[in-house]
Amino acid sequence: MPELWFKPTKLHFQTIHVRGNTNWVSFVLEDADETYGSGEITSTQLHREVAPVVARLANKLRGEQVSSDEDVLTLNGLTPNALEENVLLATAVSGLRCAVADALAKRANLPLHAFIRQQHGHDGDAAGKVRLYANINRSMLPDDNGPVDRSPDSFTQMAERAMQEGFTTAKCAPFDECRAPHQQEGLPHCAEAGLERIRAAKDAVGPDRTLYVDCHSRFDLNSAFALGDELAAAGVGWYEEPVDPIDEMGAMRQIHDKSPLPNAGAEMGYGVDIFKRLIDEDVLDIVMPDVKFCGGPVEAYRIGMELEPDHAGSVSMHCPSGPLSLLASAHATAAFENVLPLEHAVYEAEWRREVMEPFEEIKDGEFIIPDGPGLGGRVDPVMVELRGRRWEE
Repeated sequence: MPELWFKPTKLHFQTIHVRGNTNWVSFVLEDADETYGSGEITSTQLHREVAPVVARLANKLRGEQVSSDEDVLTLNGLTPNALEENVLLATAVSGLRCAVADALAKRANLPLHAFIRQQHGHDGDAAGKVRLYANINRSMLPDDNGPVDRSPDSFTQMAERAMQEGFTTAKCAPFDECRAPHQQEGLPHCAEAGLERIRAAKDAVGPDRTLYVDCHSRFDLNSAFALGDELAAAGVGWYEEPVDPIDEMGAMRQIHDKSPLPNAGAEMGYGVDIFKRLIDEDVLDIVMPDVKFCGGPVEAYRIGMELEPDHAGSVSMHCPSGPLSLLASAHATAAFENVLPLEHAVYEAEWRREVMEPFEEIKDGEFIIPDGPGLGGRVDPVMVELRGRRWEE
C-alpha cells in the first residue's frame, strides 16, 4: 500500500445534550480535500472541558502530513508515560488519535477495523458485528427533571427490557449510598440497598444469563473482601472496581487474591503498558480499556492483541458514552476478535440511534458495524442543530 497521509487544516466541536448533566461531546478534524476524521471526548468522569486541550494539540497537526495516529504524540512531544499520569491530556490525545485513524482509513478506502488489521499485518477479515452487554445504569441517572426511580423494581424493569431485546448480559452500578472509607468491619450497612438492587436485577436476568456489577470505587480493602462474598452468593458474573485498580493497585491486588469472582476495571488507563501490568501482576482478571481514554481504537486493538492471545477473555472494552465512541469501540473490538462483549449504555435516550448518520444499528444484542470507509458513520449535523450546538476553539 502506498504511504497514506492526512493534512488537517480545520477543527470544529459539537455537543448533544442527552439528559441531566450528560452531554455527548465530539469533534471533526478535516483537511482541504474535505477528508475528515471524528473523535468523542465526552468527559462526564473528568468534570473538566477537554475541547481546549484538543484544540491546542490539534494546532501542532495543522498543515503536517500526518501518516499515523501516533503522530499526535510525536508532533506534540508527548510520551505514553506522561499520558498515563494525566487523564485530561490522555482523553484529548485519544480523541485525536481516533480522528486521525478514521481519516487515514478513509484515505485507504477501508473500514477502520480492516485498516487497523492491514496496518498490523493481521490476516483475515474481521466480523461485521460485535456482541454487546447492556449497561442499564445510565438509564436511571437524573434526567432534566431531576432524580429518577432507582428502586429494585426499576432495576428489574430495565434488566427485563434488555433481556427481551436480545442481550444476554447486563451490568448495573447499584451502590449509590456508599462512599469509602467505611468505619465498620465487614460489609457496611450502606451496601444493603445496593445488594437489593442486584438481587432484583439478577432475578430479571435469570440464571442462564449474566449480570456484571460495577462498584465505582466506593469501597475499601476491608469492605471489598466482604462484598465479594455477597456478590458471589447473588450470582454476579464479575466484580468491577471495588477500589480504583490504577490508583490503588496494591489494595486491588489483595482483593483479587481473595476474590471469589473475576475482577474487572481500569477504564481510565492509557496505553498498552498499564493494562499489561495489571494482568501480568495479578491485579485484575479483566481490563476495560475505554477508547476515549486508552489511546483511541488503534491503541485499543494493540491492547487486545497484546493480552488476548495468552489471556483469553481478559479484555472487555468500556463504553458507557455516546454512539460515536461505541462505533469506534466496535471497530477495535472486531479488529482483535474479542471474546468478551463490549459495553453499551442502553435506554439513556430513546432517540440515541438517530444521532449517527447512518443510524446506529443494534439487533439482538449485537452492534452492526456500518459499511463504508473509516468509522463508516458520523454525528448527524441535523441532530447537533436540534439537540446541541457546534463551535470552534
